[in-house]
Formats: sequence, structure tokens, C-alpha cells
Amino acid sequence: MEGGRDVIKPLYTLFAVAALAVIFISGYVLLWEPQGEPLDISTAQNENLLELTGSTARLSAEDHIQTATVYSQTIYAAAQDKDRPGAVVLVRDDDPATAIATTRLQHMPVNAPMLFVTGNGTVLPEETRKELERLGPEGVMMDNNVQVYIVGDIDRSVVDEVEKLKLKTRTIRASNPIEFTEVLDEYIAVLESDHRQIVFVASIDALEYAYPAASWNAHMGDGFAYVTPDGVPEETRRILEKRWPYYPYIYVFAPSSVVDNETMAELSQYGHVQRIPGSTPQEMAVRWAGYKDSGHMTSWLVGYKSRSVGWGYAEPGHNLLLANPEDWRTVVPSGVLSHMGKHGFLILTEPGGELPDAARSYLQVIKPEPTYPSQQVFNFAWVLGRDINNETVRELDELLRVSSPSTRNNNSLTGMENETDNSAGMVVI
Repeated sequence: MEGGRDVIKPLYTLFAVAALAVIFISGYVLLWEPQGEPLDISTAQNENLLELTGSTARLSAEDHIQTATVYSQTIYAAAQDKDRPGAVVLVRDDDPATAIATTRLQHMPVNAPMLFVTGNGTVLPEETRKELERLGPEGVMMDNNVQVYIVGDIDRSVVDEVEKLKLKTRTIRASNPIEFTEVLDEYIAVLESDHRQIVFVASIDALEYAYPAASWNAHMGDGFAYVTPDGVPEETRRILEKRWPYYPYIYVFAPSSVVDNETMAELSQYGHVQRIPGSTPQEMAVRWAGYKDSGHMTSWLVGYKSRSVGWGYAEPGHNLLLANPEDWRTVVPSGVLSHMGKHGFLILTEPGGELPDAARSYLQVIKPEPTYPSQQVFNFAWVLGRDINNETVRELDELLRVSSPSTRNNNSLTGMENETDNSAGMVVI
């Protein structure tokens, strides 16, 4: 009997260990984050949303409301908290100046895609509502866990409808886009406990030049203000003055035909001013892709603070966004693709959807050359919307691909054959 009891005791111990293991594993599983709804996007089911080549992917939908949703779904899987946005920004689909200024809000610590409200700010579209539900934003911890920023002159009924989804909102509004830039600047200064010394300036009457700045601001969140044909408005003056005791670095996204030298002189009273080169929106976008201004801020007397403005890309290994500037509602929400994921810079087509010569030349500069497989770099492009034809996409794909060694050898051989023919000719002569 004693021997039997000796055998039973280890069995009790084994059962106890197994029970504790089951309890521990069950508790661990219960702590797992719930899985979100699967995305209804695949090349088989929705070919219009994602058309692929070797180096490009087209993101498009039936209209601008759905297209903005596609951008959001591309970046935020929302399957668990780790891949949810901090918040969502809602803007009117008939107010481009406010939407362009708002892209700086998409940057950290907010971390938000941009979606549309329609009907002159009175209607929350069904596609936008569904995306809000799918995303389930975490909330911005630095702003009392706000989940949805409702920006511009949007009706209270939209706010109520969003809050019925059990989402916490904050409304940021002003009487006009110029005033809005000042209101937003103050809000972000409070959020970040500082005014950004980098300030981008665009003309309220030539918004297409500001698209590259909007894309960058979704990526970096720098300051933004407007000027008018009459000069520098009071709201913009106050924005610049609030950078005191340090002066701001001001970057103007407009050629001299849009923002004249007199206005540039007005801006120079408040800080260091540079005009981004380019006589057309397409050329300015390309120049901004290669632009870099580095140094230190004026705070160096107290403590070193670096300044690095612009993408500054002159080599392969990058991602870009290609958009037609004709419809701002396709261009501006794509800033989320510059903010997260690919961190792509923006290139603009001609109004007809063709690549401009400036873009062709620039893409030749950053075209990858073949190297060892372990060291090979690649380029990739998101083609935005439906206003860019397939011929342009094929041309873009070729410009982004790694140069073919066989092509280079063939070109060299052709050159040698020509030289041989010429030499033979000379001998005959």
C-alpha cells in the first residue's frame, strides 16, 4: 500500500501542473487583442481598387469618397490596436484650402487618415461612416483620447452622428481657411508645447502649388499659412510673430507669377525666406522631391536643434505618389501614404494624365542600377485615382525598374558597331 501511495503522489503533482498550465494559457489567450473585420480589398474581388505592375500599384475607387477610404485601408489594417490610427480627420469635400492646411494634423501625435464629409458639410457618407467603424481609432492620448477631428465649417448634425458611433470628437473650425490656419497652428502648438519654426506658405489663389507641401506636412507636420494677391494677411503675420524670440524658416510654394517679390519681402520681415523653385505645379513637385535644406535652427545659442527640410532624394531606393492635380480630392487625402507605410513623396502629372518632362528627367536620376542581390535597391509608386491613363503607368513602371544589364550591353554594343562602321568608312575614304 505504501508503494501505491508513492506512485499516486507524482500523478497528483502532474495533474496539478497540467491544470495550472491550462489556467495560465487560458488567461494569456483572453488577453489577446480582438481581431478586426477583414478588409474587403483584393485584386480578385476589387480590381479597380488595386491594379499592380512590377513597380506600381493603382489605388482608386468609384468616387473621391471611396478613394479616400482606400488610402486609409491601405495604411491601417485595424486588425488590432497596433495597426489602428490614433484618430481620423474629417474635412469637407468642397473646401480644398482647409483640407490642405489640415494635413499637418495627420502627423504624430495624432496619426490620422483623412476622410470626407459631403453636402456642404451636412452629410456623413455611408462609406465614411463604415470606415470610422472599421478603424475604431485608439484616441490621441495627449488630447484626452479624442478619436475624430471634425475640421472646418461642418454641421453639428455630423458631429452628433459621429458621436452616436461612440467616438470622441473635437471640432476645429474658423470663418475662412486663412483664419483656420491660425486656429490650427495654436492648437498644434498647445498639443506639442511649441510652435514649429518651419513654416510653409502658399497662395490661397493657387492651391495646386501647395500639394507637395501638404504631402510633406502629413509626413512631418510643419507649420502652414496662406498669403493672398494683396500680400500677407494679419492671421499669417500673427502666425509668424508667435515664433519669437526665434525667427521662422519660411518656404514659399509658389512662383513669382503667383507670389510676387513684394510679398516675399513682407515675409522676410519675420524670418528667413526661400522660394521653392518651379514655374508649374508639376515642376515644383519634382524640385521639392529633390530639395533639401539642412542646418540648425536659431535656437543654437541655447541648445543645438537641427533643421532638415525637404525629401532631398537624388538616388534610388524610394517610394512616390503619382497624382493628377485636376481633382484635389484625390491628391490631398493621399498624404496618409506619405505619413505612414511607404513615406512616399508626391509627383504630379499633366492635367491630361501624362508624365511631365521634369518628372521623366528626375526619375532617370533615381532609376536603380543593377547590383548584387543582397544590395539591390528598388523604387515603387502608388498611382492615385483613375485620372492617370494606363500608358502613363506603363511608362512610369519602366522608369522605376532596375536598369537591365542586357539593355545596357546592347546599347554599348550598338555604339561599338557604329564606331566600327564609321572607322571603316574613314579607312575607305
